[in-house]
Amino acid sequence: MASKIYTGLTLQEAQNTLSSIRPYILKSPIIRSHALEAKLNKKIYCKLEYLQPTRSFKVRGACSKILSLENNQEGVVTASGGNHGLAVSYICNELKLPAIVYLPTNTTSETIDMIKFWGGTPVLYGSSWDEADEKAQLYAKEMQLPYVHAFDDTAVVRGQGTIAIEMLNEQSGLDAIFLSVGGGGLISGVGVIAKQMKPEVHINGVETVGADAVTQSFNSGRIERLPAITSIAKTLGAQQTTEDTLARIKVSVNDMQTVTDQEALDALKFLLEEEKILVEPATSCIVAALLENKFDLSQYNTIGIILCGANVSLRELQKWNVV
Repeated sequence: MASKIYTGLTLQEAQNTLSSIRPYILKSPIIRSHALEAKLNKKIYCKLEYLQPTRSFKVRGACSKILSLENNQEGVVTASGGNHGLAVSYICNELKLPAIVYLPTNTTSETIDMIKFWGGTPVLYGSSWDEADEKAQLYAKEMQLPYVHAFDDTAVVRGQGTIAIEMLNEQSGLDAIFLSVGGGGLISGVGVIAKQMKPEVHINGVETVGADAVTQSFNSGRIERLPAITSIAKTLGAQQTTEDTLARIKVSVNDMQTVTDQEALDALKFLLEEEKILVEPATSCIVAALLENKFDLSQYNTIGIILCGANVSLRELQKWNVV
């Protein structure tokens, strides 16, 4: 099992991937969060992945996968809760390839417009990412087009894992890395690569209640499926993870916790007021978990946080009474 987990996810392969995607992504800055340090009495470093071209880390995995498709001139099909679709549209636009993006019918108009802006063709289907994903895979098979999975793909996971290389190369003293979890591609990629660089570093994940399929699976040791996504953190909205993803998480992740939507919104407001950083609830949930003492931080002196996405609209902020 261990050899399967690391197939395509060695440190050397991730380093090669980072070199190949570098022309299309930002080496996102790492800053200290003095506001969080004052609250937690720890040294806190935040990696600003929300500054990537489509305002989320997803460009790394999308670039990794699509650049690996040799002689592809026909384009790709994908399904997304938003951020992955934006990322696929972006890199396909850069490479002058068509991108068809299946989205749940409750996707915001802002996200749909941004996918069009990046050159993608949005198709609305189903009430959840899982339903959109199933339809997209059928369409890709029918049209004989490559399908780009949001998280259950080695090339995508390897792309997300390049974040760990940048973080630990710049801040080798990190005791732990905290990040949010949707389907599990980010945490499994960062976890597997980070543990190869620094085996003692802790990898900790956070989800919101109502979008916590991976946390439930992590705790039970088997795939758990949510009946529906009820959290406002829609970009975390996979109703279940996959066997391969869970296997990677089991060997690389130390702990996972959940926060409520309200706790995520309170943390979103904290970051906006105290650090002048605006992120989406699927990202602020990490800060919420730290502020709400969901983890035992006594074992850490220096903490890294991946602020992974900022695709939130003014209309949503107003609806949530954040502004």
